[in-house]
Amino acid sequence: MNENKIAQFRNAHKRDKPLVLLNIWNVASANELTKKKINLIPTGSYAMSDHYGYQDGENMPFDEILCYIQHMDTGNNYITADIESGYAENLTDLEKNTEALINSGVIGINIEDRKSNTETLYSTEEQSERLLCIKQKLNFMKKDLFINVRTDKYFIGDIANNNQDEQVLNQTIARIKAYEKTGIDGIFVPGLKNKEHIKKITGETSLPINIMLDVKEDSVAEYLNIGISRISFGPSIYMLYNEHENSDLDTFYTSLLAEIVQHEKQNLIELFKIK
Repeated sequence: MNENKIAQFRNAHKRDKPLVLLNIWNVASANELTKKKINLIPTGSYAMSDHYGYQDGENMPFDEILCYIQHMDTGNNYITADIESGYAENLTDLEKNTEALINSGVIGINIEDRKSNTETLYSTEEQSERLLCIKQKLNFMKKDLFINVRTDKYFIGDIANNNQDEQVLNQTIARIKAYEKTGIDGIFVPGLKNKEHIKKITGETSLPINIMLDVKEDSVAEYLNIGISRISFGPSIYMLYNEHENSDLDTFYTSLLAEIVQHEKQNLIELFKIK
């Protein structure tokens, strides 16, 4: 059953009609999305950690994340889990976590190439070895999983300067090409906003490219038709909700979705709504 869901999810990544993911921060926000007939549920590490009382950076226990996920209706929903750097100090731990994620019922993961709680990235060789470890474990289990690999060259240091830096662009492309060889499914480049850089990156890979926008400051419409296959909002939806202390989730999501749904009605984006 899950294999069919994962195949459907994988096929939904289209450059002319990007997926828009509305990142959740707790079980209640996940369930509210389902009530709004959206059953693509992306967790976000910062938002979930902050909501449940932890600092971001793999401080929220991995088992606790899995516990919350299992209360998000994994049978009907399409849940992608943000696992930061993998919650693993070695490949053996990464294998164990991969198995636990499969058993939890998620259909996808985000895993980053930044070492947890540092400003340092894994080398391309180290990260590729980690990605191959995940793939090999999936093959051994005869299971599938959409692996979205986050690369953080744009997200470390001065993000505005990074978006004007050709070296950052070239280093990101080099990382993407290395990760692509491991058989992963998508690339997530948080911090990337330069549309010319986006076009160059999407022109250098067949993998779907995911960017992160701020729900308050950025317009989804500005990032259509430039090669993006997936747009997420990171913790900005959670932060926006916290600014509206008196809003219940129903009111909040009704307001949030008003503009986004218009793009869907025009067949410009995919929200994974329950038909």
